[in-house]
Amino acid sequence: MRPGVFSQTGFLGEDERLVDVLASDARTLDDLGLTAEELAAPLDRLLDAAEEAGGRSARVDNRFEIRIELFAGFQICPWATHPHSGQCTAGGGVRHASVEWQLRNLADGSRLRGPGLIVHLIGAHGFFEGIRSPHRVDPQSLARILGLSPPAP
Repeated sequence: MRPGVFSQTGFLGEDERLVDVLASDARTLDDLGLTAEELAAPLDRLLDAAEEAGGRSARVDNRFEIRIELFAGFQICPWATHPHSGQCTAGGGVRHASVEWQLRNLADGSRLRGPGLIVHLIGAHGFFEGIRSPHRVDPQSLARILGLSPPAP
């Protein structure tokens, strides 16, 4: 999961350990009273809405604006059993692996961005990427923007 293996920037920082990142994020989820699936599901629905929209952006429930950028090819899940010949099938498989997204909460103006693969990484593996990964989606920030936790003080 280091830079240059599955992706140019990697899923973990150079000195991070996967087991530590997973444990820390599991504690955060526990503190939030949420499961990884409960965070991944609404993001999945928002990405579906943007992918189905002709202009690659959508307003959803008058609460969110989601924009996506579509890329050729797709990211491979680092848990894929055969990464050179197939995608990961855990949790029902990978979706949205060829997009980057930007989400805005219309009520408070908060914004968050990330890779489409993160929906699968969170939902199937409880992985938000490493603390030092440039593509990490912080679980507290995601819960907050989705309205699943109280706003920051």
